[in-house]
Amino acid sequence: MKFDFGDSVRLAATLERCEVVGITHVESVQQAEALNVPLGTVLYTVEFGDGSDALVPEVALEAFPPR
Repeated sequence: MKFDFGDSVRLAATLERCEVVGITHVESVQQAEALNVPLGTVLYTVEFGDGSDALVPEVALEAFPPR
């Protein structure tokens, strides 16, 4: 599932709600190695209610509320 800036999402593992604040497409071998993810991965920077953030692969996110 694709998300956009400002979308409300939740972490699939914890169901914690967060907002998409950034999107990173891993397009080079150097990026993939630095981020330790497969080439072609889409990573989302998500921000939580307490102001903390995390870089999360697309497969670890669900729409909130569920579609």
